[in-house]
Amino acid sequence: MNIIYIEDKRRPERNEKYKEIISRLGYDNIIEFYDTTDPSIISNLTPDGVICHSGMEGYNIISYFAKLKGWPLLSYSGSVGSTPYLRKSKSNSNLFSVDSEYFESVLNEFINHCISLKGNHDE
Repeated sequence: MNIIYIEDKRRPERNEKYKEIISRLGYDNIIEFYDTTDPSIISNLTPDGVICHSGMEGYNIISYFAKLKGWPLLSYSGSVGSTPYLRKSKSNSNLFSVDSEYFESVLNEFINHCISLKGNHDE
């Protein structure tokens, strides 16, 4: 299992907070951190899932490749209308969003979704 967390360069303190959460929950062995949205790098990744902020620079690049390659994508946001639960996109069943304040509470559910998808592809 390999999930990629793309760091938001605008908010290094939040990246650190989320790294602590990921470590405390025991997911630091399956979540790898990247600090780039360079299309030549993103296009060559083969993750089982991706996590990033929906308003970060390069979000459109990440969401493009997630859709193209079928990667589950968890985008967190503090915008009006973001939810405290893992919300699946109506247009893409692999796109999920959550209010950034509830990142910790939905991480397990997102990872389980990634595990389930990977299991279905391994058969």
